Amino acid sequence: MYWTERHVLVCTGSHCIQKGANQVLTRFRFELMRKRLNTRVHLNTCGTIDLCDIGPNFLIYPDNIVYSNVSENDIPDIIRFLEGGPVVERLVTGPTAFAEQNRQRFYAALKERDNAWTENDVDVLAAHHNLDSGWIAEQLRRGFMAKKPDPDSAENRFSMTSKALHRYRLESK
Repeated sequence: MYWTERHVLVCTGSHCIQKGANQVLTRFRFELMRKRLNTRVHLNTCGTIDLCDIGPNFLIYPDNIVYSNVSENDIPDIIRFLEGGPVVERLVTGPTAFAEQNRQRFYAALKERDNAWTENDVDVLAAHHNLDSGWIAEQLRRGFMAKKPDPDSAENRFSMTSKALHRYRLESK
């Protein structure tokens, strides 16, 4: 971090890149330099912070803030925060954020039913939690869920992986 006031990590993992992380990063870097904040804020990229399903993501230290779903339109508000303004609450994520708790409730329901949901059941459950089919596809792609044929019916069954159990704090104690 050298001798700067803050350190910002921007996720440039492949899934965040697919969601525009490079464009967001380029605009952010330009604005830091334009506002002469680059001497107070150290900017780095990182391979992943394992939140790519809600990316692009910024981690800001020492504030311990994670901003998710960052777009180029959010950059002015993040810059204001770095200049001493308010936290950009609409972008903040963490274990207590409503969206994260909503995703946790989805996975808790999935676990309650022995992790063996049909595709239709998963779609209904996701809709109940305001999650769409794109989110389900992202969960499958990122390894939070698995889709396997049922040995008896050959119908696909969806289940959560240990990665989801860990992220959403659903491991058995």
